[in-house]
Amino acid sequence: MRVGTSAALKHKATPAQIEAAKAANAKTAADQQAAVLAAAAPAGPNELVMHRTPADKLPKQAAEQITSLETQLERCHAAMLASPTGSVCSPEQRTAIQEAAVNVARARPGWNLQPYQQEMAFYLAEDARRQQPAAPAAPTAPATPATSAN
Repeated sequence: MRVGTSAALKHKATPAQIEAAKAANAKTAADQQAAVLAAAAPAGPNELVMHRTPADKLPKQAAEQITSLETQLERCHAAMLASPTGSVCSPEQRTAIQEAAVNVARARPGWNLQPYQQEMAFYLAEDARRQQPAAPAAPTAPATPATSAN
């Protein structure tokens, strides 16, 4: 038996089969990646998720700062519910929320601010949506004058 004859006995795929296999592998990889991203994705700005810490769960060293941040966010939420077209968070409120978040981070460095950031992102997106001009109404046909038959 000669060495290397077994290679000649192997089935070789046609170029079409190779391309089909590559496409199937690429689709499977893309589907898997999309599933991983979808599972890991946080709530987007189009979904409001409010995070409030129960008073008995507040850490002693940052309770005041966390309560202040949550109160500021609650004001934006109340403004959003009060009017379907009005501003959700004024520039002053945004500044107050940013300052409150910095104060929480200073008082409790390990505190997870992501839920508050997501909530604020929702309010900012809602403000942007409300500031867009409304779609113009469809033009109406001009009224035709009535004619009298004389």
